[in-house]
Amino acid sequence: MIKLKALTAYLIACNLVAPEQIDSFAEQVNLDLIWKNGTKGLHMGDMRYRAVLVLERFAENPALLMALVGSWLETHDPDRDDLPAPAFVVEQLDNDLADVELTLEFIEPQHLAEDPNGLIDAFGKKWGLVDFELWTAEQGEVRSHGA
Repeated sequence: MIKLKALTAYLIACNLVAPEQIDSFAEQVNLDLIWKNGTKGLHMGDMRYRAVLVLERFAENPALLMALVGSWLETHDPDRDDLPAPAFVVEQLDNDLADVELTLEFIEPQHLAEDPNGLIDAFGKKWGLVDFELWTAEQGEVRSHGA
């Protein structure tokens, strides 16, 4: 749940509330198995989960939180076409403070690499769970032979 941890760390760094006033957790975790060979091992599957972040006694404009979350998602999770928009529930405590609950879904690919000491047995080999970074070409060139 790398994206949830990263978003939580980002919001803590924004100093919107004290760190002890932010809680985050995952729920409804599912794994769609794929078992597809990749360049550095196996794409075992995609973990999909609902992330929940709660900010207690939030005193800022909720639109600021929405903008910060939106900009973080644009930078760190841009391929969200099949995912629902983040949902914000604001419970006003008084004129200045509110508890805010943010829910959003993430999909994170799960990759395995061959590892003789790995804990995972599949296809007659030992595997270990590894982080995977997808490199996407930002520019390229198309050539053809002929006119």
